Amino acid sequence: MLINLGAIQQDTGHYPEAEAPHRQALQILETYYGPDHPKTTSSLTLVGRALVPQNRGRDAVTLLQRALTIRERVYGPHHTQVASTVNELGNLALVSGDYEQAQAHFERMIAIYEHVYAGKHYLIGIAKSNLASVYMRREQWSRAEPLFRESLAMYAQSLPANHVNEGIGRIKLGRTLLRQRKCADAAAETQRGFDIVSRQASPAVSWLESARKDLAEIAARRPWFF
Repeated sequence: MLINLGAIQQDTGHYPEAEAPHRQALQILETYYGPDHPKTTSSLTLVGRALVPQNRGRDAVTLLQRALTIRERVYGPHHTQVASTVNELGNLALVSGDYEQAQAHFERMIAIYEHVYAGKHYLIGIAKSNLASVYMRREQWSRAEPLFRESLAMYAQSLPANHVNEGIGRIKLGRTLLRQRKCADAAAETQRGFDIVSRQASPAVSWLESARKDLAEIAARRPWFF
């Protein structure tokens, strides 16, 4: 129940409120199962996930590295549980500006999921989208674009139509197109992504704010240039 409460707070952007129940759950699990049990590592990862958006990277990396070490020992290097923690480490490196480390983590995440799921699963799409986000931070738009397209193709094969992941992916793709001055295509992708996400998320969610800014920039650039 504590983990579920933390997940609700995390998904709605209330990160300190997510951290508290996740830490309570960690204490219970660690007491019951011990510090090196897989159930404990799941809770460690959740606490680390709540710390990343609070800009508490040093605390988060300690927990996540501990979780990764245990999961690699228990499951081996090519397991979805390992990929989950690698993803969190990649996100932490990304927000910290360590793009080389973030890229390495997300590339490993892709490799694990492609191995486990034989090349077809929405988690592969998420991993590729995350790697593309590294290229966006580096302003390598032409490298990010094909990865976002691959990610969207994977979502189309493995998720319901108009899933929120598709919406976010289209908003991200729209920005890469905009930065390459492909304004007509950028407008179509960004608007479609906005429409999908706006039906499923709070109006204040960061992806919608990003889409609004990009649509305004596209409108200001008319007549479009290519």
